[in-house]
Amino acid sequence: AFDFTTKGILQEACGRSEFWRLVDKKGRAPGVIGLWPGRAVTFLDNHDTGSTQAHWPFPSNKVAMGYAYLLTHPGTPCVMWDHYFDWGDDLKKKLTALLEAREAAGVHSRSKLEIVAATDKMYAATVGTRLAVKLGGESWHPAGE
Repeated sequence: AFDFTTKGILQEACGRSEFWRLVDKKGRAPGVIGLWPGRAVTFLDNHDTGSTQAHWPFPSNKVAMGYAYLLTHPGTPCVMWDHYFDWGDDLKKKLTALLEAREAAGVHSRSKLEIVAATDKMYAATVGTRLAVKLGGESWHPAGE
């Protein structure tokens, strides 16, 4: 199922630097990825929300951050064609690096997610046993580092 809930919550969290939005009351990711990650198809934008129609676009200055979340988390992430091929080499290199990190760490649609922190200014999580991600400006390092 296309995970519109995750798109909306991630869009607000990144756009407003309100990373507390990225955890529910049970400590799970919000949206379908928190309830049924094996069936969640995650995305930032598609032909209706972004692109030329721009009905509900992800903030353009936060797209790389949004993909840092999606491509390191459970679910089946989609990268929008426009973002990969039309937004320039800098974003393309970042997306390629994130895709390679996902593959190298063995992250898949049902990988174990542990949300370590979700505060006003920072989100941190570990995914599986080989990947950690942090969004926002506060300092954080995975345990044991």
